[in-house]
Amino acid sequence: MFKPARKTSIRVLSKGYYYVEFTLLEDLGVEPRPLQFVNIWIPGVDEVPMSISQYTGSSLYVLFKVVGEGTRNLRDQSGFFGVKGPLGNGLVISEYSKVLFIAGGTGIAPLPLLAKHAESSGVELDVVWGVKESSELFNVKSIAPSVRSVYYATEDCLVGYCGKAPDLAERVLEERNWNYDLVVSVGPKNMLLDVCKRVGGQIETLVSLEAIVKCGLGACGSCTLKPLPRLLCVDGPVFRCNEVIKHLEWCVHN
Repeated sequence: MFKPARKTSIRVLSKGYYYVEFTLLEDLGVEPRPLQFVNIWIPGVDEVPMSISQYTGSSLYVLFKVVGEGTRNLRDQSGFFGVKGPLGNGLVISEYSKVLFIAGGTGIAPLPLLAKHAESSGVELDVVWGVKESSELFNVKSIAPSVRSVYYATEDCLVGYCGKAPDLAERVLEERNWNYDLVVSVGPKNMLLDVCKRVGGQIETLVSLEAIVKCGLGACGSCTLKPLPRLLCVDGPVFRCNEVIKHLEWCVHN
């Protein structure tokens, strides 16, 4: 069931990236876990799945890049929207001590809530963020001030490391003698596959997937992770690499 929410602020983070606050007229009912998501109903358009970037009880924040009609209307429309969630399994970060978060593009979206839970649990959290164009970058600590270290990679080679996030992440892991007990990665499927192949056999590695989500309850089948008999909305979006490696390979090669 959707709960009413009013869009109360929008912040431009960088080229195409936005941070939106919704004031909730009703509490979500449960405290979201990091990497859970919500479906946001945009009047006259459709509903779109969005990572929960931050949650305070009365406010919900989402971070996104404008890539199509849904996100364009999410940026441009004002007034009231509908929020359904939190959905998915999420992550209990308190079970770990040192975590490396690897994000590609809008995969940076769930970081603020992840960092909040890491700080409250005494977990050290480092971040590797890669983007194609340096104009997309913004100061990660402006949305997640408690993270320990942030490493930037750009494919246009104008800022930070020249290359992709998995390349930089592997260098960070080597410099720190692989001294992490968890790697979490969010981003494009080809990047997640690369991370799983490079890191998954050495450190526990979790990936958060994206798919078209409609009902959010596992009934409609729109978020089936082909060719696996799994549904993102009820089985995910967080999976161990060995659980979804076949899905990632299928997506990259089809």
